[in-house]
Amino acid sequence: FNILSLNCWFFDEESLKDDKGNPDIRVIHRVVYLKFDQKGDAPVNPDSVTFLLTGTNLDLRLHLEEAKEDELKCELHRYSTNGVHVPWPRQETQDYNHWYNYIIRHRLFTVTGFLRQPSLLPAPGQHDYHNWTVIKNGDVLTTTVALIMKTKTPEVKTALGSKTKLDCQFVIDHEGADYTVEWFSQINTRRTQLFSHNSRSGLTKGTGVDLKALKKGDASYDLPAVDKVSTGTFTCSLSMNPVVTSLRIDWTIEEKPKVSLTVKDVLSIENGKSQRIACLADHYYPLEVQMVWYRYKPAALSQKDPDVFNKTHSSHLSNHDGTVSLLSYLDLHPSVQDSGTQFTCRVFHQSLTAPIRKTFILNVEAIISAFLYMICNMRSGKSTGVQS
Repeated sequence: FNILSLNCWFFDEESLKDDKGNPDIRVIHRVVYLKFDQKGDAPVNPDSVTFLLTGTNLDLRLHLEEAKEDELKCELHRYSTNGVHVPWPRQETQDYNHWYNYIIRHRLFTVTGFLRQPSLLPAPGQHDYHNWTVIKNGDVLTTTVALIMKTKTPEVKTALGSKTKLDCQFVIDHEGADYTVEWFSQINTRRTQLFSHNSRSGLTKGTGVDLKALKKGDASYDLPAVDKVSTGTFTCSLSMNPVVTSLRIDWTIEEKPKVSLTVKDVLSIENGKSQRIACLADHYYPLEVQMVWYRYKPAALSQKDPDVFNKTHSSHLSNHDGTVSLLSYLDLHPSVQDSGTQFTCRVFHQSLTAPIRKTFILNVEAIISAFLYMICNMRSGKSTGVQS
């Protein structure tokens, strides 16, 4: 493994009492270290706290996908079981644990779960946050990884009409665990339970998760296709007495624009006349889009730096499916010298890997007056006249 230790923001808590004697909590931000090594090792930094991750059942590093330390953002929180003190498997009934919830974020995945620190002291008989054990700089806390949850889809962007799989995996440090997996959605302000399954009773509500895969730790949810723009969050939750953790997945619709011009590949126009051309970016989402016109002069169609036009735009047009459309206008007042000029409308949107370009070539036709046309015809007739 290329990571021996990982620095984390520790959201420590200090138990206090307010002016009226009621319990109060003060959050203290501290930098601490997770160290992946053996019991009895020295602290990473003597001026900070080291959480030593020991044990052979679960190795957190296996789930970090060989990411570099500077690519990971780590948080660690004290976790209160709200007065519920349940021995973990292979512990005596009177044994008590301190719990710490870790969250490790990478741009491609999120990992969360719990560190368990067995205590030599009996359960406090009250909510543990009333009297947190003080953790001092230089302390080395020996812990084991009790639970790991991971998603490889922390942010999901879906096209309209497309199905999506929301990834959620979990591993528990012992077999035969009694757990409950749930999926929730929050679209706008409405929270909905989509799925629930308890491993012990087998009771299942809802659909979207493969129950065979779930027994192997795969709780991924199949999100059906939608036909209208929407945004929200999905939550994969795992509860196991006395702890509960969850992964949040941000979801939004991302639809590529369809781009077209109101003219064909070649536009013929008489000298001195005007015409408005429109470039349409149609049925896209989200709202932000860049539309720019470029002009390439006839003598330099391959020029690297064409003339740039930021032309007039219409207001956004809303479509029935929640997507939007936008028009960019180009007003032409050409002369004969402009004939052969190439105009390109360039559209860029976050859903595109490369801009879309639509091009037309201008053909300006010279106007011949009626008098000049008559003279030309007369001269033409004389030059072709038949002599007797």
